[in-house]
Amino acid sequence: MTNDSKDTLRAASFEPKAKSQSVQEVPDNPRPVGTWIALASGAVLLGLVVFVLPQFAPKPQIPSSSDASTAVSAAPAASMSSAARPQESVSERSPFAEAQLAKVRRSAQEVLQSLLETQSRLESRGVDQWEEDGFTAASAIAVEGDALYRAQKFDEAEALYQQALDALNALEASLSDEIDSRLALLLEAIESGDEATADAIAPLLQQMAPDSDAVFDAVERVPLMPEIANLETSAKASFEQGGFGEAVSQIAEALRVDPVHQRLADVLRQYTVALTNQRFEDAMTQGFALLSASDFANARTSFQSARLILPAADGPSAALAQLEEAETLSRLNALLGRAADLSAQEQWAEVVAVLEKVLAIDASLVEASDGLEKARPLAELFAKLDTIVEKQARLVDPVVLSEAQLSLSEAETALATNPQASPLLEERVIAVRSAVATASTPLPVLITSDGLTEITIKRVARLGAVSSRTVSLRPGQYQFLGSRDGYRDVLVTASINAASDNRIDVRCEETIIR
Repeated sequence: MTNDSKDTLRAASFEPKAKSQSVQEVPDNPRPVGTWIALASGAVLLGLVVFVLPQFAPKPQIPSSSDASTAVSAAPAASMSSAARPQESVSERSPFAEAQLAKVRRSAQEVLQSLLETQSRLESRGVDQWEEDGFTAASAIAVEGDALYRAQKFDEAEALYQQALDALNALEASLSDEIDSRLALLLEAIESGDEATADAIAPLLQQMAPDSDAVFDAVERVPLMPEIANLETSAKASFEQGGFGEAVSQIAEALRVDPVHQRLADVLRQYTVALTNQRFEDAMTQGFALLSASDFANARTSFQSARLILPAADGPSAALAQLEEAETLSRLNALLGRAADLSAQEQWAEVVAVLEKVLAIDASLVEASDGLEKARPLAELFAKLDTIVEKQARLVDPVVLSEAQLSLSEAETALATNPQASPLLEERVIAVRSAVATASTPLPVLITSDGLTEITIKRVARLGAVSSRTVSLRPGQYQFLGSRDGYRDVLVTASINAASDNRIDVRCEETIIR
């Protein structure tokens, strides 16, 4: 056991470290090494103070309060040599009193040890740069505690040490808010492109929060600011010159450098909107130019592209509706023009077909209705005349001949109304008139036989059995039927016309074997 009567403890002075020389200086390993060294030194010092030094300590003079700052800056050995003078001699103090005094002294030392550790932590976090006044005030209280400790007023010294410790703890508790505040300022400087402010804040913030991922990420963005500033400047120049595509590309490149840059993201959205609007306007302008040139297919493609660029815009839909109207009108005009050309060529069947297409598009078009009313009878008349000329042989039928004569009369009436404008109709009238005249003039036809065969001219007359007979027949195609008992019937088809000799031989010669 130690002799409490000789256990005169000596206080370790509270010594705030000298203020760091530069805000830019960031310790490589601010806490672990310094903390452990401080703890180890404190433990050894406490042991020396409690158990060894009291036996050898001289009686020091108590410094005045005006010398407190000088005592704080003295070396640790000097502080330890300034132990408080006993209020009464050791020989006069009872063991119990010595024990109580040692207990109070140890309590003050424990508070002082916590104070020193907190001081070390705060200094490693650059407290003199973000709360110098509070730290200086707490240090001054601790210095006053040192003076009381040397005077062996341990209870009062402990109270001041505790007061200083509470002040430093409050500073340490405010560190998080200080970090958040400076981090907000740093992020604001980065977002606004204020390189000077960012360069000033980043080193201190890194010292204040060396283990914070958020601080690390923010500090890592600071060196990227010059490159981002150059890209943004180039993008702005491109944008002002109307090069929206280049501006978008340059801002996108800046965001690839700093992907979390919120302001640049907003700028990119702004530039992208401008680029989209430019592409939309270009597509619409091109579409209307093509529409004016009646290039409807490409105009439609341009308007549809514009609608894809800005689906919510009303312009493309209105433009496409206008295009449909223009295209319809153009188609109608083209068809009416085609109908007029065909009318001039007297191609009445084709005129009817074209005008029917026009009315299928717009049934209210009076021009087409009137034209169709005129063209349809002429188309039917031309069809009848063409049939008469092409199938003159049918004119042997009195009914067919009668219909042909009526068609001819109708054509002659139509020709009389405007002979100069209907050369094709005139040609057909001449051809039909000749065909009707020819079909109406009988020709002599010599029919010869064996006098045993019964001869019948189909649809004309029954001649009976003759050896030779001449009949008058209008030009055309006829069928001569010969029949005889015991013989196979024969059928002779012949065309009667002025160009042939019109001789017909009809006789049954093939015996039917029973």
